[in-house]
Amino acid sequence: MLKFSAFLFAFLSCVLPSLSSQALAEVAGDTGLKGERIFYASHSLMWYVPDPLAKLASAQGIDGHQLVGLQKIGASRTLQHWQLPDDENLAKEALSRGDVDVFVMSPIQFPDEGIENFVKLGLKHNPEMRFLVQLSWGGGDIDNQDFPNGAWEVPNRDKTPEQLSQMNARNIREGESQIDALNEKYGDGQDIVFLIPTSQAASELRSRIYRKEVPGLEDQDELFVDPAHPSAPLEALNTYLHFAVLYQRSPVGLPATQKLGQADRPQWDESLTRTLQEIAWQTATKYSRSGLPIVDADEESSAFDFPKPFEYPELEFVCTANIKVGEALDFGQVGNGKRRIIPIVGGTFHGPDLQGEVVPGGVDWNLSRSDGATEADATYFLRTEDEVLIRVSNLGVGAPPTGLRFTTPRFIAPRGQYDWLNQSTFVGTLDVDWKREFPIRLRVFRVRSQESP
Repeated sequence: MLKFSAFLFAFLSCVLPSLSSQALAEVAGDTGLKGERIFYASHSLMWYVPDPLAKLASAQGIDGHQLVGLQKIGASRTLQHWQLPDDENLAKEALSRGDVDVFVMSPIQFPDEGIENFVKLGLKHNPEMRFLVQLSWGGGDIDNQDFPNGAWEVPNRDKTPEQLSQMNARNIREGESQIDALNEKYGDGQDIVFLIPTSQAASELRSRIYRKEVPGLEDQDELFVDPAHPSAPLEALNTYLHFAVLYQRSPVGLPATQKLGQADRPQWDESLTRTLQEIAWQTATKYSRSGLPIVDADEESSAFDFPKPFEYPELEFVCTANIKVGEALDFGQVGNGKRRIIPIVGGTFHGPDLQGEVVPGGVDWNLSRSDGATEADATYFLRTEDEVLIRVSNLGVGAPPTGLRFTTPRFIAPRGQYDWLNQSTFVGTLDVDWKREFPIRLRVFRVRSQESP
């Protein structure tokens, strides 16, 4: 069921907004998933994670996600974080206050005495805590059990999938042994310490690059800025992986991390972002010590009537629309709920084949139903840069706990270069931020067919 939910979320990663003012925030709602209070004690192969992960949590609608603290020591074992003087040890201070729900560590090699020390301290002040431990890739393509010998030599990045699978194998085995022992000792019958399979995810990405299966990446060396440290795609992969393990939700369909999105590399586009998200989710769900349920392949196959190969949907990015709306007018009660008229007063849109402005004068004939669901019925016009008018109709329905998040826009365009809009099915994603001049951001996708995976 978990994998099906992830598939469904990936397919529905899209929405056209149609509400306005505070009413929109109320209707959109959140996922109902409780945010975690998190502290990171890390080295440089992880300390870039907290900020972009917080943005992913916000994009997912997770309420209450909080970064309690980030303690950084370069090339560190977790024991070094434990041994910091008390007046400098932010990690011990936060755990002693009981202010942490999830404590995240990144030892270089295992076993690491510091992990157990932090587990004991954390449980003393918050018995409901979880602990996440990153299995980092080896700097310089060495097994971390050998660190730092050879870590700063220039490595051979053109490794085969077979070489990659064995590159950090001893460190992974030692990490699994220590975490298993800690769960047995402190878990009282359940797991409380989990592993983030960063090393495995990095090897999977590099294996796909070797097989020429990753859009936008030609060489494994593009994932690194030096013998150890990651470039934007590898940072993004690890961030999506942390999100998946932390919240046990698929990152597929979430935005690109800021660093990846702002990189001056046009080939690092939506296709690459989606590939990184899929690798992160697949790696997490296939790794039992991540805490995610493992779905048996035979059980999964028998649970659903899978479509034929050509029926698998694929989403193709069309455009992003930034929309401004006016104050809602109260139409009053109708047979099955309360109607509001929400003006659409302007905006812009841009995409590979579609750019222009949102024409003022549109409206959302919005219904808050008596059963708790919300219906959107919006109609407005787009004017392209070459002065072509296109009619848009958005229909959508959403119910708690997620609220109205997804709609299916329909376009009517005159015959000519935009005729493809008349001949396709579209879905979209909603992002609302009232601090922006145009608070509603809509990403529209065209549904296409692809070969089965």
